[in-house]
Amino acid sequence: MKYKRDKKAQEKFVKVTQSIEKKLANIDSEIATEFVEWFDKKTTYLKQSLQKSSYLPQPDDLKKGDIVWVEFGINVGTELSDMNKKGHYAVVWAIDLGNIIVIPLSSKPIPSSKLSLDLGIIDELNLENANAHSYLKVDAIRSICKRRISRMNKQTNGKISLSQKSIDTISNFLKENFL
Repeated sequence: MKYKRDKKAQEKFVKVTQSIEKKLANIDSEIATEFVEWFDKKTTYLKQSLQKSSYLPQPDDLKKGDIVWVEFGINVGTELSDMNKKGHYAVVWAIDLGNIIVIPLSSKPIPSSKLSLDLGIIDELNLENANAHSYLKVDAIRSICKRRISRMNKQTNGKISLSQKSIDTISNFLKENFL
């Protein structure tokens, strides 16, 4: 039965949204608003997926070692989150049908983590700060739907491609830490 005809489902929705509203009541309004907007965006992803609608424009010829823009959403605790951001750069590691394994990047070093790899300076990411390093956050590796990926505005193919040397460095790092 469709949601718009299911009175029990609609009553449940009202109860759940009232519960969410109570839980957000004493949280900073900017954070609460950002959370609700993410919930709305995730609902859009669900609808698009169920309707099998087409994807937003994707980077050209996506492959392992490409850096793309990913919307990870708002997550729990110390998990990678887009709080106060609209996404993160991430390295594509594997592609299988509509899912992609990505490894997020950070511009901040993570000295206490053994699952962070300094990739050095990636020129195309550093248009404003030529000396900024990029750090691979292997602790936040994720499988995502292609719907979370969008083209990078200032890149011809909507992405940046890492060198084979960088891809090999990542591969060796993953082998050392996971195998």
